[in-house]
Amino acid sequence: MKKFTGFCFLWLIIGLHKLYAQSAGSKLEFNLTDGYQRENFHWSIAGNSNGQSPNVFSELKWTKLSGQSVGASLQYNVYQRFNIYSDYARQFITSGSVNDSDYSTDNRTGNTYNETFDAGKGNTQSLALGVGYKLIDNELFRFSPYAGYSYNRQSLYLYGIGNRFPNLNSSYQTKWKGVFIKAIASLKLTEKLKVNADITYNQVGYNAWGNWNLITTFQHPVSYRHHANGYGLNMNGSLAYSITNHIAIQAGGGYLHWQTGNGTDELYLNSGEVDKTQMNGAYRNGFRAFGGLKISF
Repeated sequence: MKKFTGFCFLWLIIGLHKLYAQSAGSKLEFNLTDGYQRENFHWSIAGNSNGQSPNVFSELKWTKLSGQSVGASLQYNVYQRFNIYSDYARQFITSGSVNDSDYSTDNRTGNTYNETFDAGKGNTQSLALGVGYKLIDNELFRFSPYAGYSYNRQSLYLYGIGNRFPNLNSSYQTKWKGVFIKAIASLKLTEKLKVNADITYNQVGYNAWGNWNLITTFQHPVSYRHHANGYGLNMNGSLAYSITNHIAIQAGGGYLHWQTGNGTDELYLNSGEVDKTQMNGAYRNGFRAFGGLKISF
């Protein structure tokens, strides 16, 4: 990193005009990707608002939520070295399963219910908008930090197929919203080949609601709500090969890890009562492999 920074400083001293021309050549950068994504996600609640009786009362685990993932991102140089940034991604879930387990005693002992259902439908979405600065911008190495606001959502399901739980069609919807900081870097390896990487930290509020459609003592369409605070990390890396002066093909992969701290669970009963207990946190992790185009002007 020090070597690259020193190289950039040398270029700035030798020819500011040349560097300005290079920046002008990449005023707009657009990425379009298509690939495969797989995630795991789980949450649990305790028996009371103090996190006891037992410490894990009910737990839902979605595993191998897989499907096509498409995405697009934009970096646009609006003034001198200042950029705006936006991205959107969506995963179409086509396979996966979910386990629902209940316990009567601490530490997941005294199992009173354990059933696995299908979860192969739904989607995940993410949207971000921010501003940044071209901190390093030369022919060899580019580095830009960003800050902004992000919105992430999951639409998850529990359902049966055929004669197995034929009337089951329960759902769980999440929203992770808050501010983010992001760093994007690009290193030129050869005349046509570059390696690109980015990392994003999100500080978010978590809100979710579920509809347990077969439980008649719960209200519908909102049977309960979850609230907590958390964070999310996204990391991506790719190789891009230029096929023209403005178009490159790319391939790469990414990893995500999101989680919350303890929060609240509010259960809405048909009697009008609202039972409150501790939510022990929500946890999301997964990976993505992708290919696509990088277009710059």
